Amino acid sequence: MDTRCADSEIQLDVDLMVLEYTLFQAIEAQLSVLSRGGFQDERAGPEPRRVLAIFESFLEVFKHNHPSYEQSPEFNFRLEILRVLILLLCHYSPVISTDRLTEDVSAALDSRAMSDLMARRRWLARRERDPRRGGEGFTVVEQADQGPAWDLEQQIYSAWHSRSSHHASRAPQHTRGPLLFSLLPRFMAISACFVDFTNQGPSDIWMDVACEFMLQAGLESLRLRGQNGTVECLPKLEDRFAWGYNFNLDESLNGDAPHTPPTPHHNDETAEMVNNLFRLRQDEDIGLEHPDWTQLRIDTLHEFSVAADASAQSQSRRLEHLADKYPRADFQQRLAGLVQDMWNLSCRAEVLGKPVLVEIEEGHVKSLGLEGADFDQFAARVGLTEGFDEIEDCILEKAARGPAIGREQSLKGTYEYQRERERRRQEGGIANGA
Repeated sequence: MDTRCADSEIQLDVDLMVLEYTLFQAIEAQLSVLSRGGFQDERAGPEPRRVLAIFESFLEVFKHNHPSYEQSPEFNFRLEILRVLILLLCHYSPVISTDRLTEDVSAALDSRAMSDLMARRRWLARRERDPRRGGEGFTVVEQADQGPAWDLEQQIYSAWHSRSSHHASRAPQHTRGPLLFSLLPRFMAISACFVDFTNQGPSDIWMDVACEFMLQAGLESLRLRGQNGTVECLPKLEDRFAWGYNFNLDESLNGDAPHTPPTPHHNDETAEMVNNLFRLRQDEDIGLEHPDWTQLRIDTLHEFSVAADASAQSQSRRLEHLADKYPRADFQQRLAGLVQDMWNLSCRAEVLGKPVLVEIEEGHVKSLGLEGADFDQFAARVGLTEGFDEIEDCILEKAARGPAIGREQSLKGTYEYQRERERRRQEGGIANGA
């Protein structure tokens, strides 16, 4: 076959193809593990970890070779899906936790969690003003109903505040990994991007899973807040349920309400997309929250209803009841299935499609109109008749110099380095991420 390597003029295009391919494979591998319930022991899942290590190495090489290149929204969407999957596996798998991460990564997670918490507090402040101020598109009756509904929410929150540091409850199964609260905003963000790409509103299934996500996060928070020394550093119940449409978001983004400057994780564009996730899409001129979300959210919150003077024992019994009524394992499977469905839909040709190398691996390039005999001619012309592995090896061996990882390496060298590194880890029992 033709073994000529890519020249400098098309190096960026080839690097992008390789990067997109390895990202795609990393996501597929992590989804496969999550659908099976996560890593259950140290020997589980060597292939997903190897694929992930390869992608991370390619990403490092790509950034070195193309430091000024700005990735597309589609690539960033897929990269965020991968991050969510990794954090979900860290949360649910007993053999993986954030105490294995580097100090830099742990600090970044803490920074993101604090940024997310501040964003939810700003949402609460805006929502508190909405019932008092009314808004464009609200009828007189709707405005009158908002105040009592908000007051009822406050009663639920206040009941848990009064004894939050005293009730005792069975501890969550896994607390070393990232908390569900730190995963919930990422889930909302990728959902908002998905809705934006597909130009359709969230489904009933999505709303149901999202509300249970809030419930599970609230349950986790209240149970952890009952442990000594953890109350002040954990989000409150209302922070977990601070999701919905704010008609005055534009005003607050432009200075009407105080808010901290945007961070790399929270900018005006992202905030607007997440806000519109909950907007009624039937009439874009009227700023109304989707009524199905409004009702499902409040119904879910009411699961935490207790008497204002409930004892610590009564609160504990309520938490135990919710833990039995909504098993975490069942929720994990539903969440994994939803993310898998979002991923599959996003890979359809009419949405984002698949990377070119993935298409070639499947025996077509539908994105370029190459199928059947046309693809066979293309395959013969570029040397694919000997199989996809041959052209993949050719791409990996191209002369693209990367950052030193022990020594100066090409992409092929990086690939071999990571493969050998993973082999040594598995043989020597070295923990992943060491």
